Amino acid sequence: MSKFNKAFLAIASTVALGAAGEANAYLTNWYLDSDGAGANTAVQVQEYVDLNGRAYIHNNFTSPNTFNFNEAGTFVSNLVDSSTSIVALNSTFTGTGSGVVGSGISFSAGALNIYAGAVNASNLIGTFVLTAGEGSLSGTSLVPNGQISLVLQATYLKSGYFFRDAAATQDLSTEIASGLFFGFASTNASTLANWGGNGGATDTNLTNLYNANFDPDITHISNDGTQNLVISNNGQFRLQVPEPTSLALLGLGLAGLASVRRRKS
Repeated sequence: MSKFNKAFLAIASTVALGAAGEANAYLTNWYLDSDGAGANTAVQVQEYVDLNGRAYIHNNFTSPNTFNFNEAGTFVSNLVDSSTSIVALNSTFTGTGSGVVGSGISFSAGALNIYAGAVNASNLIGTFVLTAGEGSLSGTSLVPNGQISLVLQATYLKSGYFFRDAAATQDLSTEIASGLFFGFASTNASTLANWGGNGGATDTNLTNLYNANFDPDITHISNDGTQNLVISNNGQFRLQVPEPTSLALLGLGLAGLASVRRRKS
């Protein structure tokens, strides 16, 4: 079902990405200036940017055990490496895919947008498209079992936010052409039981995101555990860059992601 809902494994396993002849390594000790030209200075990101939020997944069954799904998620990031505060970034994810009950899911398409502050066009600082993603389901249910990951390639980065150096002279926005990826991992995902229906919680931003990308007629997202799921997510973003001299492939801790890439190839 949902791809975000899987607990993300730590950076350990290897994953094939990028062009032939290149390996990708996750970027450490880069710098994030989350308010751009604002008063705050760039913060060192030793490994990852934390995120938390929720996702709504709607399933359409094609047989008793197979289904297609649409997913929309909204997230906020206000820490790096789980310790250093930053001016909050907001992000949205939309994706589609298919799954098998009792087995797992795979994504066929997806897009991630990152905003400096509120989610609106003037604050957009990064866009990414899905290159691979999969996850496992818990038992015979449609609930993710904590193992999900996405790999997304940058299509746009606004200058002045992402840097290789503390002096903010090596802007990562200039490196998109050579290949720059974002790894998205969701950990500690859990189903939000009291969501939708009488007295349930509501989320206008999440509903609007789903409406705009999938179905304008859904006015109130719900959670019935089968066709509809609302998932709480905690996880992280990691930057990845091509490393031609490295034999090690990007460690996203995602079991099976390499096989997804091979199948797509």
